[in-house]
Amino acid sequence: MALEPFLWTYGRVGRARGAALVLALGWATPALAGGPLGADGSTLQTSKYALDLYQGPVFAGSRVTGLAGAYVAVAEDVDGDLQNAAAPAVRPFYSNSHFDYWLGFGLTFPSTLNDVDFFNSGSQTRLTNSPDAFVFFVPAVNLQWGELGIGLTIEVSRYDLSSTPVEQEARTTTEIRIPTFHFQVAHGFDHNQLVFGVGTRLVSMRARTSEGTVFDSSGVGLEFGALYKPETLPVRAGVGLRTAIRTEAQYTDALLPNSSGDLVVPDGSGGSYYLPESVALPWDLNLGVAVQLGRPFNPPWRLDTERIERDMLAHRLRQIDRDNERSHALETPDPAQRAALRAQLEQEQRQDDIQLERRLAEAQLAIAREQALLSRRYLLISGSLLISGSVKDAIGVENMVSQVVQRSGENIVFSPRLGLEGAVLPELLKLRAGTYIEPTRFETSSARLHGTFGLDVRLLTWNLFGLWPDDYVWRIGLGGDASRRYFSWGVTIGGWYPRQRQRDAGPAVAAEAITSIGAE
Repeated sequence: MALEPFLWTYGRVGRARGAALVLALGWATPALAGGPLGADGSTLQTSKYALDLYQGPVFAGSRVTGLAGAYVAVAEDVDGDLQNAAAPAVRPFYSNSHFDYWLGFGLTFPSTLNDVDFFNSGSQTRLTNSPDAFVFFVPAVNLQWGELGIGLTIEVSRYDLSSTPVEQEARTTTEIRIPTFHFQVAHGFDHNQLVFGVGTRLVSMRARTSEGTVFDSSGVGLEFGALYKPETLPVRAGVGLRTAIRTEAQYTDALLPNSSGDLVVPDGSGGSYYLPESVALPWDLNLGVAVQLGRPFNPPWRLDTERIERDMLAHRLRQIDRDNERSHALETPDPAQRAALRAQLEQEQRQDDIQLERRLAEAQLAIAREQALLSRRYLLISGSLLISGSVKDAIGVENMVSQVVQRSGENIVFSPRLGLEGAVLPELLKLRAGTYIEPTRFETSSARLHGTFGLDVRLLTWNLFGLWPDDYVWRIGLGGDASRRYFSWGVTIGGWYPRQRQRDAGPAVAAEAITSIGAE
C-alpha cells in the first residue's frame, strides 16, 4: 500500500506547416473568418482549428520524474498508471496479500523562472499575476484482488494565461482547465510474470475568458499496456499505447457558432476572440526496457495463501464433513442431543479456523523474513522511447490566448529517455538521476535536453491515527527537472518498501504474532 503524491505539470510543443509554400510563392493570403488557418504569425481569424495538448516535459511523481519518465518497463504503484495500462495489476514482490491497494495524491505549482517557456514553443509563456496561474492536481487509486487490478487516475491541470505581457494593464486573460480521467482494468498471468491492461481516458477542456465566456469540449480514447517480468531474471519489458482523441465542442445558448461556423467572442478591446472547434491529444506509443543489478528484480511472486494451499484444502474438507454431521444431527429426535452436537461442531470449527489463521500468519512471517534478508543494494537502469503522433490543423494553447497562428503537431515526434536509481544507504536513502530529449512541435523552437534528479529518504513508522497498518514506514521524496528555459520540482510523501529492516528479521516477532492468534 502506498500514498503517492505526484508532481504534475503540462507542456505543449509543436511544428508548423505551409509557411515555406507561402514564402516560395512570394505572397500571403489573409485568413478569412470561417476559412483555414493563415500563415504562421498571422492573426487568428477562424475556429477551424484544434488545440494540441501534447505533453512534452515529464510530469509525474518524484520517482518517475527522477527516472526521466523511463518507467513503462517498471510500472509499479499508481506511478505506473499513466505510463502503462497494465500497472494496476502489477504486484511488487513485497505485496503478497490477496487484497492490496495503492493511493496517490499530488499538487504541484511549477517554478516560474524569468522568461520561462513551459510549452517549448520558442516564446515566453505569459502567465497572469495569479499565484495559482499554473496548478496540477492528480489523485489516483489502485485496487488489487489477486492478479486482478483496477486503477482510477484523475489529472486536473489549470492554466491562467495572458494575451499580452503581464506588465500591461489592458489585456485578455484566459483560464483553461483540462481534467483527464483514466480508468483501467488489468490482469496478471503465470504468477504475475505477464500482465495485460486496457482502459479508457476521457479528456475535457473548459476555457473561460476575461469576458466571462465559457467553452467546453470533451472526448474519449483507449489505453493498452503490457509488462513482462520473468522470474529470476533481472530484466523487464513494457509497452503502452494510447489512441488519439479529438474532442467535439459543446454549445450553449450563450455560445453558438456564427453564420460562418466560428465560435467568436469579444476580446474586450473591440476585436474578436476565436475559440477552437476541438481539443486534440495525439496517439502515443511507449516502449521500454529495465535492468536491475544487485537485489533481484523479479523474485518469484506468490500470494501468502498459496503457501498453505494444502492446509486450506484440508480445512475445507473438514468443514464439509462437519456440515454433513450437522445435517444428520437435525434428524436426531432428542433436542438436547441435537444442541450438544451442534455446540461440539461449532467449537471444532472455531478451533480449526484458529489453526488455519496461525498457519497463514506463519506463512506471512516466513515471506517477511525472506524479503528482509534480500540484498538492499541495487542499481536500476531504465530506458524508454515515447513516440507521439501528429495532429491536423492544430495550434498551441498559448496561441489560442494570443490569437496568433503558430501551427503545432505537424509531425510524429520521438522522446528517448534514460534513468538510473540506486540504494546509496539501503535502509535510509535512494538516489535517482536521468535525462531525456523533449521534442518540439513548433517550427519556431527546437528539441531540448532535460536533466532530472530525485531522492527518497526513509522516515518514521506511523499508522496515521489507526488508518494505516501499524508497521507502515513513511518516506519523503524529492524530484526535479531542468532544461533550457524550464524548471520544475516537487515533493512526495509515501511508503518506504520493503518495510522490514534486515536486522528485524528474527523469530521473536513471529512467535509473538502467532501466539496472539486465537487468544481471547
